Amino acid sequence: MSVRVRFAPSPSGSLHIGNVRTALFNWLFARKNRGTFILRIEDTDVERTYQSAYQGILEDLQWLGLNWDEGPYKQSERLDIYKSYAFKFLEEGLAYKCFCSPEELEREREIAIKEGKPPRYSGRCSRLSPEEVSRLEAEGTPYSIRFRIPKDAYFVVDDIVRGRIEFDVNAITGDFIILRSDGMPTYNFAVVIDDYLMNITHVIRGEDHLSNTPRQLLIYRALGVNPPRFAHLPMIVGSDRSKLSKREGAFSVRELREEGFLPEGVVNYLALLGWSPKGDEIKTLDQLIEEFSLEDVSPSPSAYDPAKLRWINRQHILRLEGERLLEYAMPFLNDIGNYPKDWLLKAIISIREYAETLRDIPEYIKKYYLNEVSLDESHRDELLSGKGAIETFLNLLRDAEDLNSIDNIFKEAIRMSGIKGRRFYHPIRIALTGYDSGPELVEFIPILGKDKCIERLEKALKFLEE
Repeated sequence: MSVRVRFAPSPSGSLHIGNVRTALFNWLFARKNRGTFILRIEDTDVERTYQSAYQGILEDLQWLGLNWDEGPYKQSERLDIYKSYAFKFLEEGLAYKCFCSPEELEREREIAIKEGKPPRYSGRCSRLSPEEVSRLEAEGTPYSIRFRIPKDAYFVVDDIVRGRIEFDVNAITGDFIILRSDGMPTYNFAVVIDDYLMNITHVIRGEDHLSNTPRQLLIYRALGVNPPRFAHLPMIVGSDRSKLSKREGAFSVRELREEGFLPEGVVNYLALLGWSPKGDEIKTLDQLIEEFSLEDVSPSPSAYDPAKLRWINRQHILRLEGERLLEYAMPFLNDIGNYPKDWLLKAIISIREYAETLRDIPEYIKKYYLNEVSLDESHRDELLSGKGAIETFLNLLRDAEDLNSIDNIFKEAIRMSGIKGRRFYHPIRIALTGYDSGPELVEFIPILGKDKCIERLEKALKFLEE
């Protein structure tokens, strides 16, 4: 059977990095095995479901390049399916009607806690006679449907990531609800029915779902089918190994996008949370697909490192094709975006080695090309030592017909001034930018333009006269 996996988020808020890492590993596994990646929306919790969150999920996945092959399926549009299976279990004696009120269940829970026992349902409605059930139904007493846990409920799972895991279900839980009194299915029931009907072969999800596995295995057994292979991914923790919190910075896809991270950078970084590829860590999507292996995912928690994310993002900014980088940067450029496209492209390429995110790009363009050069006393000695270099270069620049041969102009200025190396270039750099470092002057000067260069060099010489 060909590989079929699913990503099944709840539309209750923005996709965070844990969700996205799960989606990514499912997607990579599907693409690596020429399988099918299914998008399913688990929206049965009406009070916590938002249309805006649903749209956000679709937009975030599309932005990241994680295209789906089937779906999106919505659980809210499949309620009749879940109800039919719940009543099928009822008819087969695998489940029963529970008429206990929330108040009664809470009293049971309090008593169990007081006695030092794990809170679980006592199973009293499973002992009701058919006559009692009929009477309660006739009285209009609301009921839920509970799954009856058999005495031999013991499972061994060969988890792809975590290895052998044993579940003694009776030691973990009591009979559990599969259909609520309002007709809505519970998570553990709906997810198995969907995975069964959608022929899911591998369930790849966070380890926080590990506790759901025994209940789900019972439902697979009730359906008379083999469960899919499970792979429970390690938790993502903060840099201090504690629970991830806002102090770590942005960790929803929307926030990362708004902060100027590239989809290529985000995907590359998240792929490394729990999985270690061979060789260079900087990978394209195609390279990730080729190299990805669930067997190589570590069960140990993965630390979210914002600095590492920024570093990886910078590497992708450096490697991205210029036109594509300009396209990504445009929403962040504001008024700068009105400059001619050719000029913008050259300016961005010249400063991109300094940018960790797209938000940095307009700041560096302004810093080197648009802001007025600010010179102060800290620059005076350096400018004085290179005054001859500045004057010689300025005179040659005034006579230059174009700046295509800027290298030749530099060579001639060096010959005429007798100044070379850093003593020649560094004063000119300071005069032109006001900074000790920046874009290569042979790239920078043609982009800044002849008139602007002359203006800045003249200003530097005038500063020395003050």
